[in-house]
Amino acid sequence: MLWIISGLFYGLFMAFYTSINQNKKINGYVLGIWRGLGVALISVPMMLITPFIFDPLYLALLVIQGIFVGFYDSRLFFSSARFGAAETSRILVFSVLISMTLWWGLHPKEFLTVWHHSFAFWGIIISVLGVMLCYLKMLERPLSKKLIIFMLPSVIILSLMSTLTQEIMLEYTLRDGIAYYLVLSMAVSGFYNLFFYVKTQKPTMNMAIKEIFSPEVKRAGLLIILFSAALVISKSISLTFTPNTGYVNALSLTAPLWIMIYDRWTGRKDGASPRLGLLMIVFLFSLTFFASL
Repeated sequence: MLWIISGLFYGLFMAFYTSINQNKKINGYVLGIWRGLGVALISVPMMLITPFIFDPLYLALLVIQGIFVGFYDSRLFFSSARFGAAETSRILVFSVLISMTLWWGLHPKEFLTVWHHSFAFWGIIISVLGVMLCYLKMLERPLSKKLIIFMLPSVIILSLMSTLTQEIMLEYTLRDGIAYYLVLSMAVSGFYNLFFYVKTQKPTMNMAIKEIFSPEVKRAGLLIILFSAALVISKSISLTFTPNTGYVNALSLTAPLWIMIYDRWTGRKDGASPRLGLLMIVFLFSLTFFASL
């Protein structure tokens, strides 16, 4: 049950992380720099209690994950500023189906085990489809084609990230995996965003320092570092113990419910349906029930 609890916390932290740039409209690469390098910097002390690992394949996975995180971060921040946090999080629902299918494809024995337990299998399928339908219909307006085109690569990357995260966490100990992820992968993601910030904006050194360390960006950056570190830890724990990575992505879909509460608290009208939100929670609980059989 640990994967369920940590997965729900992952959804909560995901909501904060997604919402930060909704009103601030800060350059997505700049926030990606703060998230990547900031989290890596505060996590360096963890390496003092973590054994040195020289495994080329493992380190390669961490670097690839860092590139994926960098790409996903900047897209998410740009999309949140352009389309809104609720709309952006809604498109991520498709990662549930992709992740679940990818997991079963990589672990056919796990699929056959569930397949032969038809009650659990169909319960899982109906629950996942129910979650996705509620999620998509929670906002009455249809998904923008521009949003779909902009975020679709991120949806695929998110699915791959979940699979890679689990591989990283299971290769050695959970503590080692979290430490190396927070330091190495996040550092790579920060430098990824720094590279594309310089490439796209072509700022002078003074311009870059002024923008990256402006008071508004620093406030947003510190919040992102806090929520991102908590997000990585809760997601890593959940993915380590889950029967299927797609289930964790499904639990992360509680994020729009928190975003809906935040929007109403700040007076922003998102048109989200509380009834469908509650129904989605019912399907999420049924998913955790059937996945635990």
